[in-house]
Amino acid sequence: MDDEKSGSAVNDEHVEFDRYRHIQYFAYCVRQLPGSYSKLDTNRLTLAHFGVHALDMLGVWEDEAMQTSLGLEKKAIIDWIYAMQVPAKKEHPSQAGFKGGSFLGGSFEDTADQPWQYNHGHIAMNYTALATLRTLGDDWSRLDRKGILEALKGLQLTDGSFASISVGSEHDMRFLYCACCISHMLNDWSCIDIDKAISYIRSCRGFDGAIALLPGQESHGGSTFCAVASLVLMKAVDKVIDREWRRDLLRWCVNRQVCGMQGRPNKNEDTCYSYWIGGTLRLLDNDQLLDHTALQSFVMNCQTQMGGFSKLIGAYPDMLHAYYSLAYLSLSQTHAKDRGDANLKDVNCTLGICKATAEHFFPLYP
Repeated sequence: MDDEKSGSAVNDEHVEFDRYRHIQYFAYCVRQLPGSYSKLDTNRLTLAHFGVHALDMLGVWEDEAMQTSLGLEKKAIIDWIYAMQVPAKKEHPSQAGFKGGSFLGGSFEDTADQPWQYNHGHIAMNYTALATLRTLGDDWSRLDRKGILEALKGLQLTDGSFASISVGSEHDMRFLYCACCISHMLNDWSCIDIDKAISYIRSCRGFDGAIALLPGQESHGGSTFCAVASLVLMKAVDKVIDREWRRDLLRWCVNRQVCGMQGRPNKNEDTCYSYWIGGTLRLLDNDQLLDHTALQSFVMNCQTQMGGFSKLIGAYPDMLHAYYSLAYLSLSQTHAKDRGDANLKDVNCTLGICKATAEHFFPLYP
């Protein structure tokens, strides 16, 4: 979420959506990450989430011939994800779940001899693993559902927020959102104190109506999305966000549009906030308030010749910004008709995955 200067102005000419190169870009990253991602070795499961769900939006997982030509094997990806599953142990029940990468310890079969200092589940990896496995058609038969839920119970703090891991970590709105996604997907809310979670969201409300990661911090597009999506999952939006708060929140979100979207006031545009703030407005049923033609133009001007999207015009692509650029283009297809050439599968922005996958769980708006 760094803020950098934009390299060039938006080109008003229509930019064609380069489906072939986007498919090639994400397929390459799923098969073998470029060396520049080595610093994210403990977050590989999140990167797989971006790649797999981007390919889902692009329709690759329905086309077996295309998967073969791209060198993609569903089973191999599923097996790798399960290799990241750390089994529950009586002495460490809160450390079960999925870890981010093999750098943190051995495979699923070998974890008994691994040091628990590092070999433990992570709440964000649990969320991405559940969503990615379902997208690939896995039936969860190897899933340690009980272990994941027990771990979740041990991660909620007294202020209502969630830690990312049980052995000392940061805690903020991102992980509260992950906890809500996990509870929804597993259809079990017994491991969350919902009243405390709602109280935490209220405590992060800023003077401007938007929401911060932690109480007292500056409001931010990413944390605002996580808070609103969590309230949707907890079926508490109308209970928590009253008329006055909604008015201030809508004003803050709409004022983040320059041409693209900025994550905070007085910052430059960044493609990922097209999704974070555009998605927030969709969840509040007010995304028609944005100028989607201008916003899509900014996003499309961040499309790169190597496939994928960059965070700003003239930069290199990365998986996070490429994925959320696609997700925004999917969300906004009904608003700006000239972007119909993308022809992406619809995204359920509450869970951050395609609607077809989200419907495998339970009815959820939107």
